[in-house]
Amino acid sequence: MNQIPICDLIPGMITAKDITNYNAKVIVPKGVVLTENIIASLANYSVYYVAIDDETVADELNQPMLTSFSTIASGASAIAKEYNLSNKEKLKNSEQFQRFSHDFTKCAAHFEAMLTKSLCLNEPFYAEELLQEIEQILHPDGGDICVFDMLLNMHNTDDSVYWHCIDVALISNVLARWLHFSKDDQILAAECGLFHDVGKLMLPSGILKKPGKLTPEEFAIIKTHTTEGFYLLSKYHNIPEAVKNAALMHHEKCDGSGYPYGVTRDEISRFTKIVTIADVFDAMTSERCYRAGMCPFSVIKFFEDDGLQKYELKYILTFLENVANSYLNHTVTLSNGTEGKVIFINRDNYSRPIIRTDNDDIVNLQEQYYNSIMQLSSQKNVSIETII
Repeated sequence: MNQIPICDLIPGMITAKDITNYNAKVIVPKGVVLTENIIASLANYSVYYVAIDDETVADELNQPMLTSFSTIASGASAIAKEYNLSNKEKLKNSEQFQRFSHDFTKCAAHFEAMLTKSLCLNEPFYAEELLQEIEQILHPDGGDICVFDMLLNMHNTDDSVYWHCIDVALISNVLARWLHFSKDDQILAAECGLFHDVGKLMLPSGILKKPGKLTPEEFAIIKTHTTEGFYLLSKYHNIPEAVKNAALMHHEKCDGSGYPYGVTRDEISRFTKIVTIADVFDAMTSERCYRAGMCPFSVIKFFEDDGLQKYELKYILTFLENVANSYLNHTVTLSNGTEGKVIFINRDNYSRPIIRTDNDDIVNLQEQYYNSIMQLSSQKNVSIETII
């Protein structure tokens, strides 16, 4: 048995061991005769070497086939079937996502039970237990996950306050890490995200889940969740001040356009600035009872168009660059119906990367955008619609 680089594989060679993907799922069983199609598909699974039984290489001139044609067809069919799955479908089928989904759902149930007991029975609660669960979600078995890939696949499940708070906790922790905060401050950022919206639990559910546009009076009630959250958290001496302030001020903006007080940059803590970005991103990409979730690239464009002066510049640019880069090599659908893969992120315009289409055409969305402006084109500009 030899380990053969895939570039040296020849049709007719027979696998000496199962070939598995990154999730240890068998994609080509042991004893399968390799065909051109199978060999060509292996690179898509990040397979670089294959165990080959060199004494049983099938040669139609002097050696019999050791594997039936039905087995060969089965192996090729399995590869073709998985190769045709989208990135989201592959992720949802992975053990990593199943683990993430299980741990996330368990944490949300624990969070809800703990806060319900606190609100209804006036019992104390301990954030440390929830933060340990957040850490387990972020680093299962000591490893790392791509939070944005995971959340993109969870957003059609639940839009409760608890789920949103966990989303924001995870994103806040990741952004704090990207900003090189200390480990303790990364955990504190997660805690700020975890409790930022607890004030919504004090509001009428009919307004929170209203499918239509809110009236000015209803929106005024919604805005009170910031002060309600601060007062609620102030009941507990074990909650850090940074967490209480994040609940109070996560809708404030650096240019003074936020609420409840309209304060500006220097009056907003660094943890609150992180939670603000995480909150907006998650709220817009998540599905709600009254609308579908937006494509992450559409939300990146929102941040770019909304005016970067509303956010701490270093924080928002770090966030947009890293989020955009997390979708490199992902397959996307463009607004003109074309499908392609993200191959390069334009640093001057994160929402308009370079795409390689299925026909190997290169589409520079940034260049197209500038050309359409200079030529005063009436043609609708092409943008990314979905990540698939």
